Amino acid sequence: MNAVSERQFEREARRILQWFVQPESYLTQLSPNEFGLFQPRNRSRKPVLRLDASIWDQFQKHDFLTVRKGENGLSWTLSEAGRAYWRREMSASDPFQAQHQMRVRRRVPHDGRLIDVEYNEAETSLSWLSKRKGANGKPLLTDEQVDAGERLRRDFTIAQMNPRTTADWSFVFSGNTPGQRPRDPAEMSDMALAARERLARAFDAVGDGLVNVLVEACCNQRGLEEIERSFGWPQRSAKVVLQIALDQLARHYGITVPNNGRGR
Repeated sequence: MNAVSERQFEREARRILQWFVQPESYLTQLSPNEFGLFQPRNRSRKPVLRLDASIWDQFQKHDFLTVRKGENGLSWTLSEAGRAYWRREMSASDPFQAQHQMRVRRRVPHDGRLIDVEYNEAETSLSWLSKRKGANGKPLLTDEQVDAGERLRRDFTIAQMNPRTTADWSFVFSGNTPGQRPRDPAEMSDMALAARERLARAFDAVGDGLVNVLVEACCNQRGLEEIERSFGWPQRSAKVVLQIALDQLARHYGITVPNNGRGR
């Protein structure tokens, strides 16, 4: 088994965990030197990715895996330690807060039926901003803006998107994920496909110039200062751009946007 450097492990962990954190994902051994990551969404027909046994060994050493026994032998699911590592990686600006998010899955009504979605019960970025006030004493975000942003986040979750920091959203329209083979529509649930179609319409309505800040703030749960650093924006500019983007999104959803000043 080849030795794995810490840098190599961190790189591989980020690549693998973005898939492994998806609900009901699991690892099985394909050969003495290879493991496969499977997901029910493709009916577990073939692994969504493969990893070397040396990486699996490092996952074990870091306590990222929980073993389970089934009719077809051993398999491994992601442990809470592995999920905590991923949350820290996805929120470099505040790793402690990300690690201690209370992630739960709930059944909520959507399009006339109940669906399972994941929430952070502690607090989302939008709800945090709605409780903060600007220089004029008014909340930074209105209830309508928060409702629109949370609706976008719910579709993002249902659509089985992966956290991203780049600005290419063309794959939403095609249904393909960057770096992966074109996806057979039969492998995605009708619910996920419908969510991607809603996302495509929402992104089109908002416009290219505002989509990225919406995705980073609403879906990837990044703070305003982190967004400004990653985009190279001036301080306190992300707040204004986000407010404008959320107004556009709310209008697209048919949510009435009050025409009064906010905490700017």
